[in-house]
Amino acid sequence: MKILSKWIRPRLRLWAIYSKLGYVPWREPRALKESKGGMFKGSGQAIIPFLNNDAKRTFSHILLRPGYMIRDYIGGQHERYLAPFTALLVFYSVFTLLVAVVHPESMKETLSGGLVEILKEGNIQDELTADIEVNGKPFQIDSIENSSRVKEMAWSIVNTLAQSVAITHLDQFPELADTPWKESLAAVEGELRSKGIPLFLQNFFLLWIAMIWLLKKKYGVSVSGAAAASAYVLCQFCIFMFLAVIFSLGKKTELGALVMGILLFIDYRQWLGVSYRKAFGLSLKTGIIYALLCTLFYILIAAVIVSIGLLRA
Repeated sequence: MKILSKWIRPRLRLWAIYSKLGYVPWREPRALKESKGGMFKGSGQAIIPFLNNDAKRTFSHILLRPGYMIRDYIGGQHERYLAPFTALLVFYSVFTLLVAVVHPESMKETLSGGLVEILKEGNIQDELTADIEVNGKPFQIDSIENSSRVKEMAWSIVNTLAQSVAITHLDQFPELADTPWKESLAAVEGELRSKGIPLFLQNFFLLWIAMIWLLKKKYGVSVSGAAAASAYVLCQFCIFMFLAVIFSLGKKTELGALVMGILLFIDYRQWLGVSYRKAFGLSLKTGIIYALLCTLFYILIAAVIVSIGLLRA
């Protein structure tokens, strides 16, 4: 046991030093290898993101020491890592490509995909008037109120919702792009979706606002610092979504709230140097604020869609 302890303790100490510094202080950096190719030396690293040393370092540090990396970047070590938004684009582009290969029908299995399919088939009104089972008994929309006006308003609201979803997914349903401006919009959406932007854009803004709300006054985190931290946290989530896709053989593409909470707890603990209790409290508060902001966002979207549907009716 003493021999094993002598072997483990210095390595744990080495890991603790590496975690806080991001490098081993007494080890000299590796000399850059001279590559053949004259003027094209190093061009491969500049062109291919994950051959770049900064990208490799960003990936490994987000995986092994995420909170310390955020602390280092906000503290001024910008030259060592990929910029936050560049990292978001690189990580989510690779993740989008992976999901497109292993699970290409993932979007069409969602509610959005179902609404677009209904709109595409032109049977929204049939869906509204179809029989629905309530407590084992048939229930029709006509039973709500025996009025064609109510049916017309309901149809208009669902139609507006389906059209709104279709406008934001024209690249995935090109048959709905029946006008030149829709074709142009579909091309833009396809370019954005190929970079994974829809996967992180909403989460980034909500997490950014939550961090500003919690950390600006008490911990002195600036608005730009909260933005950088939010971006790197989402990159961390992306890495674990990537692992989830691999280990589930493409069946799972999202993280649970508990996993995200644990990752955020680790980030706060390392980044801010707070106690376990404060890190837990910050993680919980961030999740609550995020959920409230998300709920408010969808309530506003629903209100706009219902208002437009009623006006059209």
